[in-house]
Amino acid sequence: MGYDPRLMSIRTLLLQGAGYVVDEAYDRNAALSRAQCDSVDALLICHTVPKSERRWLIANVREKRQLMPIVCLTFGIHQVPDDGCIGVENDPEKLLNALRQAIKHPKVPGPAS
Repeated sequence: MGYDPRLMSIRTLLLQGAGYVVDEAYDRNAALSRAQCDSVDALLICHTVPKSERRWLIANVREKRQLMPIVCLTFGIHQVPDDGCIGVENDPEKLLNALRQAIKHPKVPGPAS
């Protein structure tokens, strides 16, 4: 999920090139609807999504998909990811590595803050 169509297109091509099937969402309700589907293995949230919307989306996804990996792209190593989200720098190689690990080993969500 993200708000910049150019970034979404680039990431979609990257992920498809790595063998993933990608379903883009450009608003939080569409992302929530797709994430609640059992055929979705992970949710990727772009750094273009405001923090309040990321938190809303993560909390609502967790109501039905507690173990589904949620990966949040960050601006850099100093940005702290939201609770329930695996933070990864906005770098193609790091993104692919984080997604591979997240899908192999889903992160169990911690207590909400």
